[in-house]
Formats: sequence, C-alpha cells, structure tokens
Amino acid sequence: MSETPYETVIKELQASTEDIRPSDVVLFSEPLRSALNHVIRLGRFSFTEFMEKLEFPREQAKTIADILVKRNLFVVSRFSNEEETYYESRVSALTRPLNRPPSSIWKKID
Repeated sequence: MSETPYETVIKELQASTEDIRPSDVVLFSEPLRSALNHVIRLGRFSFTEFMEKLEFPREQAKTIADILVKRNLFVVSRFSNEEETYYESRVSALTRPLNRPPSSIWKKID
C-alpha cells in the first residue's frame, strides 16, 4: 500500500533530529519542498499561508509546522495572536542569535 503525501513528509522530517537549514529544503518531497521555498522567501508568514501552500488539512499542517519550529527552521513570531499564528523563517544555517560587532572594529580594519 502506498504512503500518503502527509506520511511521506512526516517520515522525512523524523528521519533526523538535527536542525533543518534552508539549504536542506531541496531534499524534501513535494508538496513540502514548494511550501517551504515559498514561505522561506516571504520571511514572515501566517500559518494559514503555510497551510494553503502545503494543501494539507489544518491538523496535519499544524503538526508539520510544530516539527519545523522544533527543528529550528521556523520561529513563532511575536506578532502571533489568538486568531492567527505567525512564523518567521530562519534564512541562514545559524540557529543562535548573533552579537553585533563592537563599533570600534572599523578602527582596527582601517
């Protein structure tokens, strides 16, 4: 018996426990690959946008979004409210915040 697209996506996401980077998106099957490409380019997006692009029922899309948050590809945005959850995609392989270099660095470079 053939797997449903949802089962395939879940299996792919659970195959590893490492953080997912934007460059890893090409390894996923459709429709997850297209949905992730779309929302990563947006940067900030709503759960509804993600769900519509993914074309899975709400419960299944929420499970996938939760996995992607746990694997550090998405971050729940501070703009989320009771009606809608907003996410921000991580656009680099780094999953920790960067510190801004001191302003004196330019004196050292010159």
